[in-house]
Amino acid sequence: MKRPVILIFPTRKDDLTAMSVRYTDAVRCHGGIPLLIPMNTDAETLEAMCEKADGFLFSGGVDLDPSLYGEEKLNDTVEVDPVRDALEMTGLGIVLKTNKPIMGICRGIQSVNVGMGGTLYQDIPSQRPSDVCHRQSAPATEPTHEVRTLEGTFLRSVSGERFMTNSFHHQGVKDPAPGLRVAALAADGMIEALESVDDRFILLVQWHPEFTHSSDPVSDALFASFIEAAKA
Repeated sequence: MKRPVILIFPTRKDDLTAMSVRYTDAVRCHGGIPLLIPMNTDAETLEAMCEKADGFLFSGGVDLDPSLYGEEKLNDTVEVDPVRDALEMTGLGIVLKTNKPIMGICRGIQSVNVGMGGTLYQDIPSQRPSDVCHRQSAPATEPTHEVRTLEGTFLRSVSGERFMTNSFHHQGVKDPAPGLRVAALAADGMIEALESVDDRFILLVQWHPEFTHSSDPVSDALFASFIEAAKA
């Protein structure tokens, strides 16, 4: 069986297209071929790349511009990158038409949700304070809070009912987009995962399984299911 090509929407540092090897290693260890999309890729080229790909990974990074979901910037904690926003929103429009598998991590759950018509909490500490620490100080390889999956979801079939995750975000899903359903919650009720309401593979998580895929069975299972869907 041929190895599936996974297009990764990366982050940006000045004029650099950047990506942690954690993402690419997680894709490769399950037989995928990771390819990064260069920043400033035009729509025609992006469409050609998506046509040749077998799956798409939306990675973590800075915040989305609140104007993308009809809001003004709340406060100075909101850090945006219009170049990356433009690439991902254009890309998502193309990706959704392909019906190929999608995985989103941290910013990735937020960008796919917003691109499909959902909304976000711009700053959880000021808009939805709780005792759950969603931006941990512990190393990324250490899970710090529990996530509970919802009954009947694909995620539960892959991960089980409860598990611990790492967490590095101050924004989160507020209203899921049409076509997406809640798959997991934190103890404070914050949405931790979304998935497609139909048979299409869309799996979006708020935590960072790329840091723990080699040591945590749940994290590994997320990438394994994504790559298996891309192979199909």
